[in-house]
Amino acid sequence: MSAKRPDPAAQDDLPNSEHEPRSWRAALPFLIAFGLIIIVIAWIALSHLIRPSEERVSEDTKVQYVVNDLYSARNSLNYDLYRGAQCEANVASKDFPTAAQFAEANRGPLERDGKIVVPEMDVEVTGSRAAVTVHAHRENTEDKKTTTDVTVVKQGEDWKVCAS
Repeated sequence: MSAKRPDPAAQDDLPNSEHEPRSWRAALPFLIAFGLIIIVIAWIALSHLIRPSEERVSEDTKVQYVVNDLYSARNSLNYDLYRGAQCEANVASKDFPTAAQFAEANRGPLERDGKIVVPEMDVEVTGSRAAVTVHAHRENTEDKKTTTDVTVVKQGEDWKVCAS
């Protein structure tokens, strides 16, 4: 009978853990990487607390947001969003539509031609006023492109669409 003996060449292939315990230094690269990740996450969180994203948005982008709200309101028949995108002078005007008039004016084109698609806006901000040229078409009538000039004014901290 022969006893099984370990092969001395195979002994050299065994990891160090079988010969001697690992030291904490083996984990050092992982600890450094973990520490860097924590620092980056803390930096991002702190930057969001100190300067919220609303404050990092340019005035051009804020103007685009309110014009987008105007067209989104028409696409979703959302009168409150439409009204919220308008300046005080527009809302106070005797010609400003009621919720029923707004829905009636937008429902037909929406059902017939689809939602309004705005692939591009040209924005020029001058102080507290902005001139926006909106290039748009309806989903089902892409060949009928329109260009509309929209005036946007700053009221307090918010930009609003205004007729004048």
